[in-house]
Amino acid sequence: MSQHEPIAYSIPDAADAAGVGKSKIYSEIAAGNLRARKMGSRTLILIEDLKAWLANLPEATCTFTKP
Repeated sequence: MSQHEPIAYSIPDAADAAGVGKSKIYSEIAAGNLRARKMGSRTLILIEDLKAWLANLPEATCTFTKP
């Protein structure tokens, strides 16, 4: 049996992959910022949609200053 790369994540798996909590994933879906799909009672996030959401987050700026 061969291993395949996943094409979609469950909510917990998407949160783990993105390094955020499940509640953040749910709130971003509710806000319309992250696309999700339904299959019966399961909520799935396509990997492309998770990557696009992450890519559209604001860029970080360095706030560290030397003493």
